Amino acid sequence: MSYQFNWSIVLAYWPQLAEGLLFTVQLIAVSYSLSLVIGLVVGLMRLASLKPLRLAAFAYTQVFRAVSTYISIIWIYFGVAIAFGINPSPFAAGVLSIVLLNSAYMAEIYRSSISSVDSGQKEAAFALGMGNLMTFLDVIMPQAARVAAPQLINQFTYAVKDSAIVALIGAHDLMNVTIRGANTEFRSFEFYTTAAAIYLAIVFVVSGLGSLLERRLSLGYSR
Repeated sequence: MSYQFNWSIVLAYWPQLAEGLLFTVQLIAVSYSLSLVIGLVVGLMRLASLKPLRLAAFAYTQVFRAVSTYISIIWIYFGVAIAFGINPSPFAAGVLSIVLLNSAYMAEIYRSSISSVDSGQKEAAFALGMGNLMTFLDVIMPQAARVAAPQLINQFTYAVKDSAIVALIGAHDLMNVTIRGANTEFRSFEFYTTAAAIYLAIVFVVSGLGSLLERRLSLGYSR
């Protein structure tokens, strides 16, 4: 007997899917924002003149880029709770897990982008009487941002995909609601196809906005 599609059941579950989507969007927004900030801090530490800072930042990037999100969230949500008596919420555990992974990658993106700025730019700024902070903010960072933007936008797509892992610890996210709907109604194709379409839509929207940002940053700039 051929499979009979029934998309109406997905529409009936839309209120629950919408709640899960809201949770997912909030998780992604918080995780990605924190990753941008922490990644910049770690990236600057990688370029610091003090060796202990460079070594600590190097260890951070190597460790958390090597650990999968699956292992990370299990360790944070269950391992830390057992070892230290801390009971993080699924949202907090998800944010921490995604931030640790993505900030490690972003640190390397920042480091390579800042390093790509010609040293003559810094020397010229000093010659004009600009201090270290002003040189970094007004000369180095704007140029590095143009280089980093495409890679940081691409990293967002990984954050979106990583967010689905929180279903593993019972978070009420889009994937968790999808799994429960598929198992309850025995409509795996309809539910998982809908979830895939929603995740793709998020990525496409942000990629489009990212392309606009790239073009804006590139106006009047040539290498």
